[in-house]
Amino acid sequence: MLLMEQNKRLPKLCDDNNCTGCLACVNACNNGALSIHANQEGFYRPLLDADKCVRCGLCEKSCPVINKPVANSSTSLEVFAAWHLDDNVRRQSSSGGAFTALAENILNKGGVVFGAAYDENMRIEHIAVEKADGLKALRLSKYAQSYIGKTFKEVNKLLRNGRVVMYVGTPCQIAGLKKYLRKDYENLLAVDIICHGVPSMLFLQSYLTWVEGKYGKIEHINFRDKRKGWYDALRVVKTAIGGEKVLKGDNDNYWVGFSNNNNLQYSCYKCQFQAFPRVSDMTIADFWGVGKTKPFGHKEEIEKGVSMIVVNNPAKKYYLDIPKDRMYIEHRSLEEAKLGNNTALKESHCPAGRATIYSDLKTMDYDAFSVKYLSASSKQKLVKIFREYLPSGIVKYIRLRNQK
Repeated sequence: MLLMEQNKRLPKLCDDNNCTGCLACVNACNNGALSIHANQEGFYRPLLDADKCVRCGLCEKSCPVINKPVANSSTSLEVFAAWHLDDNVRRQSSSGGAFTALAENILNKGGVVFGAAYDENMRIEHIAVEKADGLKALRLSKYAQSYIGKTFKEVNKLLRNGRVVMYVGTPCQIAGLKKYLRKDYENLLAVDIICHGVPSMLFLQSYLTWVEGKYGKIEHINFRDKRKGWYDALRVVKTAIGGEKVLKGDNDNYWVGFSNNNNLQYSCYKCQFQAFPRVSDMTIADFWGVGKTKPFGHKEEIEKGVSMIVVNNPAKKYYLDIPKDRMYIEHRSLEEAKLGNNTALKESHCPAGRATIYSDLKTMDYDAFSVKYLSASSKQKLVKIFREYLPSGIVKYIRLRNQK
């Protein structure tokens, strides 16, 4: 009798400050009782219609915060440095292009790749790609929360039909996918990234609207343009009428807010999914620490970008069997991998200004808002001058002089 009463209760959804917006609960609902809405700060959240809820509890069981998934148990994680051997692909990637090499391997198996892309309104959403020319949209780091939609349902259907699937997302999104699926599939490669945290699309679009007031309609933004090298990426927008514009000085204030952690969602400040070993099968990231603890015989490759791949699930290592003419790969150490990737080990700090930043974003003039919340510190100003104005040859020399 008690069990029957429990089954009749409304599901317990994650509260707003702990919710990651992975939307596993929405994907798990088969009765339309959960929909997707943006909260007051613009972060995606589930919305329950109690009249449609049949009290099955699937949404609650799928929540990776309420029911944290079990991380992989491997005690000897394998770490690799890698890069795509097509220079154009590597140039168009945030680091070394390992994502593209992995994704091409999946597509060559007749599979499907899911990742984050911009739509025509510069909103970030997860989409499915089945052809190699579609991978370009999934490259590059996006730096705001992605709209998952019902992609977990799509993945489930594909897996059950025997298709190979690669799904790339933040650690919490991959945790949500794994909880939603409720079992591991041999034909699934779940890949997460080392994540600093995510601002909302409200924040990003407010910033882009402000930039458009200076340069015109924005068609694309690259947060990691490598014309000055991988270590010193610049923010570059492509406009409808003026071509490319490098965002320098105060025009680059979105980077300041992100670096200062003051526009992240609250759950990012207490992330449960970033430590190793992880829930994902593999982790991909920038290999900032490569060559810092032991010699790396490819110094000339570093400024082009080097990817880090961590195999969290040894049973899925065979997905790294990529043709040698597509990707260079070599073993490195976990200790080296942790250097420069602090958010792989601990959550981002929540600053005092976080409490009011989103309410002020909606009420203040953006110029005044930027002065209040997005002014660069003295250290950040020096970094920006170094990146934005020093000749690339000098920057490269300084960056590589202590490389082993």
